Amino acid sequence: MIPTSQIEYYGDTQRWFIGTVIDIIDPLEMGRLKVRIYGIHSSNTTDIPLGDLPWAQVVAPITEGGSSGIGANTGIKPLAQVYGIFLDGKNSQLPLILGSIPKYERVDHSVPESNYVQQQNTSTSSGSMNNKNVLIAKAVDDANLIGKDNKEKAYNFFISDLIAVPFEPHQAAGIVGNMIVESRNGNDIDPIAKNKSEGSFGICQWNPGSGNPSRYAQLVNFANANNLPVESLYCQLQFVMFELYKFGYLGLTDLRASEDVESATAAFERKFERPAEGSSAKRIAEATIIFNHMETV
Repeated sequence: MIPTSQIEYYGDTQRWFIGTVIDIIDPLEMGRLKVRIYGIHSSNTTDIPLGDLPWAQVVAPITEGGSSGIGANTGIKPLAQVYGIFLDGKNSQLPLILGSIPKYERVDHSVPESNYVQQQNTSTSSGSMNNKNVLIAKAVDDANLIGKDNKEKAYNFFISDLIAVPFEPHQAAGIVGNMIVESRNGNDIDPIAKNKSEGSFGICQWNPGSGNPSRYAQLVNFANANNLPVESLYCQLQFVMFELYKFGYLGLTDLRASEDVESATAAFERKFERPAEGSSAKRIAEATIIFNHMETV
């Protein structure tokens, strides 16, 4: 929304920018994009946390309604390069995106190929999960999440302002402890983990076999609607929050009411994961480990 002070803005102090799209899931559902602007925002997430980056409005084509929520959402994807102007001139606090600038994506060969998870022959209903998809997913995760590995990134996500109301540390640990057991890859969580017998997929092993649509189908729909690769950890973490907020029976109230790691882990297991009996102790143990570890980081 253009502020009242800018209603008679004629562009006398116009300032343009080029930036990278970091987040496309607007908490206000206004189609805004979070951008890191070259020359203003350091690429170091310690200097400027992701939560401090601005949300930019996006100019819609004249074929769209442009009023009262009428019109299509932008198709710009995370990591896209965009061009725009600041509506407040030299203050540079109100970015408006005018369009995207195509760019050539190259694999960083300075990073050992073993760092990228290779799943050439695995497929999902959203398409083939080949090496390119996984590389794109990793790039999205690196742009949005902080941590040395996936479990640290997930923990930091749940206590950060990337979600409307951050969880308490013990609650974040309870969630991550469950994810480690669900999608274990060594001692980490794995967003492309797939159960060969059931077809369950991702950090929470969303199942394609029950519900209409199934929780897995809803994950794929969520990824497509938000222009995110379903293989990305960031997409799946956002989907966890989507499910918790949308479906009360998945236990958000119980999780928020928990007062320690054990009760938080149990709440997420009982309401959200609903696994077969016998893994509760493992989940609590993993949650305790990540909680103690992150307290020292």
